[in-house]
Amino acid sequence: MRQAFREANAGINNSDSGQPPPNKSKSPTLFAAGSVFAAIIASFCCILPIVFALTGFSILGASALFDAWRPYLLGLTFGLLGLGVYFAYRPRREQCAPGSACAMPATNRSGRLMLWLATAAVVLFAAFPYYSGAVAELLLSGTSSAAASEPPKLAHASLVIKGMDCAACAGAVEDKLKAVKGVRNVAVSAESQKAEVDYDAGATTVSELEKAIKDAGYEVRKI
Repeated sequence: MRQAFREANAGINNSDSGQPPPNKSKSPTLFAAGSVFAAIIASFCCILPIVFALTGFSILGASALFDAWRPYLLGLTFGLLGLGVYFAYRPRREQCAPGSACAMPATNRSGRLMLWLATAAVVLFAAFPYYSGAVAELLLSGTSSAAASEPPKLAHASLVIKGMDCAACAGAVEDKLKAVKGVRNVAVSAESQKAEVDYDAGATTVSELEKAIKDAGYEVRKI
């Protein structure tokens, strides 16, 4: 009985002061953070090739795997973002006088700010495949060098690369191939998912070229 009286008295005090009861709704910040994380994972298909090229570490098929899951991850990204918007802007049940402290609590204002910052980050990461080529060119320029002399004998290899769907992917694969000893000319196309390589047959082999592509995280086969 005493506990019920205390709760009723606390509700009256909150009503008199214009302060609403503690808001127990889910914070939009959690959904915003989740959407940013999902957007980053969704762009791993183009982020990983750059990371592999810079670090030398690779996982075979990783980039192709994330490329296959990208539509679902993007759906999760914008679903979480939509939930964040809902919880940040849904009508409040409490009756507040215009301009009072409960009309726009500080926690709600900060949550909305974080939501808009997260929205900008989501757009940035979700659109990464469209400007990844420029990023790859900036980060990977100068990481490989061509041989100084012309080889006595050139051979040509056409390689099909599975899962290479963006400019950053093609740039990372090209960088890996240029680093192979004996390679003279490389042309990699994300549109056709092919690599055309001119190389010194006395210095390297097709197996070495295939290994370089696998080191970039892709599956490959010779035409």
